[in-house]
Amino acid sequence: MYRNIAVSTESFDAPSAPGSTFRRAARALALTVAFAALPTLTTQVGAQTTVAIRPTVGVFVPTGDQRNLLKDAILVGIQGSYNLTQNFGLTGTFGWSPNKDQLLNDEKVDLFQYDLGIEGRLNNLTPTASISTRPYATLGAGARTYHFRDIDANSQTNFLGFGAVGVDLAQANGPIGLRIEARDNVTAFKGLQAELADRKARNDLQFTAGLTIGF
Repeated sequence: MYRNIAVSTESFDAPSAPGSTFRRAARALALTVAFAALPTLTTQVGAQTTVAIRPTVGVFVPTGDQRNLLKDAILVGIQGSYNLTQNFGLTGTFGWSPNKDQLLNDEKVDLFQYDLGIEGRLNNLTPTASISTRPYATLGAGARTYHFRDIDANSQTNFLGFGAVGVDLAQANGPIGLRIEARDNVTAFKGLQAELADRKARNDLQFTAGLTIGF
């Protein structure tokens, strides 16, 4: 595994200036530290998955004025993540919630949501355990579409902004994990049938759990 390294003595024939000697010593120290840290860095990178997908299930909870219009309902979806670095990534989510319009005799209305966010994650808080624990926070934007299922009405699509916090629990050296998330959404709402004259800021919460599969 080791090779003989020939070192020329010509460079020692003439005295070196103090500044030159210091620079060579600093470079040698930097290279030594880099090579010593390389196995650790390789292990850390190898333990991280680059891409993950997760089916999710949870609950949609309208708040404020939206609570007089929509009901609490199940929320299902699919989420995908791409790690830009060990601590930052992009996350895209699609969700569907079957709901009812309380002001229209509980007519069935489907909520379709699609968004993209940038995610910041802490390092593993339990490095000595078999399960890694990584809290995270996400900020992003997207859209939500309201579609009546049984009556003739145009679908309405509104801008959506969101913030989310949660925790990833995963195998320390495996691809399977569990994500628990709480999300606060704000939408530019103009009514389920565009009945409002102006757009209003409306709020709702989402609580989900997802099975993470990393690649």
